[in-house]
Amino acid sequence: MSSFALSSRVFRPSLKRSRVCTTSGGSTAARAEAKEVKVCTNKECKRGGSKKTLALFEALGLEGVEIVEIRCLGECGMGPNVQINGDDGPIINGVKTEDDVKKVVDRLMMES
Repeated sequence: MSSFALSSRVFRPSLKRSRVCTTSGGSTAARAEAKEVKVCTNKECKRGGSKKTLALFEALGLEGVEIVEIRCLGECGMGPNVQINGDDGPIINGVKTEDDVKKVVDRLMMES
């Protein structure tokens, strides 16, 4: 195995990427109103079905909500894990079904 191949595996870029971009700079008030859902798609959450969870959020087409795929939320083994309302927001464990996703969306809309 070449050292390049080994290095590319070790230094693989994060999977954190936006699926729906709702704000691009703008005022502080506009950024404060933006809603965000982070879905962990790392190894443990992926085994639990986080790719399906991510697809369920995307299928809802929530206007004004940014759906972000992220590598890890630090609660492995309890996933799929989802975090709402930024880095300080609550992490919700075991979000697997369409009903679970709807409950997360309801909570997101109430908290912001």
